[in-house]
Amino acid sequence: MTASRAPGAVYDGLTRGITPVGLLPLQPPDLGNDRGAMWDEAACALRGRPESVRFARDFARETLTTWSLPELCDDVIWVISELVTNALNHGLPQSSRTGWARPIRVCLTLQPVQVLCLVSDPGDGVPVRKEPDYLRECGRGLHVVEACSDRWGWNPLDGGGKVIWAAFRVQD
Repeated sequence: MTASRAPGAVYDGLTRGITPVGLLPLQPPDLGNDRGAMWDEAACALRGRPESVRFARDFARETLTTWSLPELCDDVIWVISELVTNALNHGLPQSSRTGWARPIRVCLTLQPVQVLCLVSDPGDGVPVRKEPDYLRECGRGLHVVEACSDRWGWNPLDGGGKVIWAAFRVQD
């Protein structure tokens, strides 16, 4: 992948990779510490198709490499894979799985002490961590998210849908 990165760039997963589609207006918050200037955000929109999981992993790897955080790549990529897979399986109406719609959004935000990974979808279903059935292939996604991240949660979105987030501590 050879997309050039601008701080705050928004990326869109296309069949040929991740391409910039605009800029996010970023206002770094006043965090009252010497790392307050370290703030960046990158986002991509994904189609409701299985190959979107690969695009999300590539997006995360490229973003974390750009931010000089390769030590977070494995955990963040596992979590993004699980969250995007869950969005595909549980967060999309059947009509969003075809055509050119890009109903899943992935955002990575670099903050002074953490990287936040956010995945939103239009579904209203509440994510529930279940006891895994070790004889089935599915049902372990939120266990992976919990094991790989420092903390995770979800919030409903105004106008419908939800965002599931996971936080990863940045090493000093």
